[in-house]
Amino acid sequence: MFMLLAMTVVFLSGCMEERKQIVLNQSGNVSSYEFEVFLNEWNNNVPANTTTYYLLEDKTKVQVVNIGINSSKLEIYPPESLGGSSEENPIENFVLLTEPANETRAEDPQTFEELSHRNQTSDVNYTLTQEISRNMKVLNLTFEEPVTGFIAYTLVIPGIQNFAFIKPDSEFVRVVLPEGYVTGNRVFGIARPTPSNVSFDEEGRQNLLWVSSKMKEKEEVIQVKYYSKSAPLLFLASIIALLIGVGLVLSHYSRSKKELESVKGIFELEKEYEKKQKRRK
Repeated sequence: MFMLLAMTVVFLSGCMEERKQIVLNQSGNVSSYEFEVFLNEWNNNVPANTTTYYLLEDKTKVQVVNIGINSSKLEIYPPESLGGSSEENPIENFVLLTEPANETRAEDPQTFEELSHRNQTSDVNYTLTQEISRNMKVLNLTFEEPVTGFIAYTLVIPGIQNFAFIKPDSEFVRVVLPEGYVTGNRVFGIARPTPSNVSFDEEGRQNLLWVSSKMKEKEEVIQVKYYSKSAPLLFLASIIALLIGVGLVLSHYSRSKKELESVKGIFELEKEYEKKQKRRK
């Protein structure tokens, strides 16, 4: 009985450690996000469940904007789930621009246009908990009732040009690279799996799009290695400079070798001359 009681206490304490509630005391800043109404071109241009990752130029944070349609729960995997840095509060600047699903017309783009122009967060009841699922940390955002609208937050990521995340439960997944950065060169970095579409927006940023229904079941993780647009040119210039340097070294070596051979020839002639002089004496 004592052993059973001890095991029960250990099990319950472990569950308590694995699951905890997160309280966000500070409301987010609406103006820091881009609330773009993404339309499903394959289905009458109506809004669709979409998750967009905006990679920032400082490479230490990523802004995530979800378009939720009749959503009651959202799973958020912080970067530490894939080996990133551990943060006490992995989510910050949380913003909700939503309305109860039964009070909106989700198929009308105007609904999201109106929501995107709001300057205050919505007063919606929700709970945010953190737990361990499949040996990975996951944040569960649960609403008291289904909602439709925008759900935005910011995640801290490692400051490198290699962004990896677990595919969210959305119909469309987008990644917007910082201005001046691209992906697609096998030497410098590519996106895996291959995006369904690659384009550039009005600000010159490269946009990558994945369609969940076209992805294989095993493609659970999306990885984007990106680089500066000037990187290939700088790399080519470095190779050319290196080749020029090698050429100069080889040229200098060739001249030095010829000079040494010339000196050696003169030295041998002098030795022959000295031998002949000795014979004559």
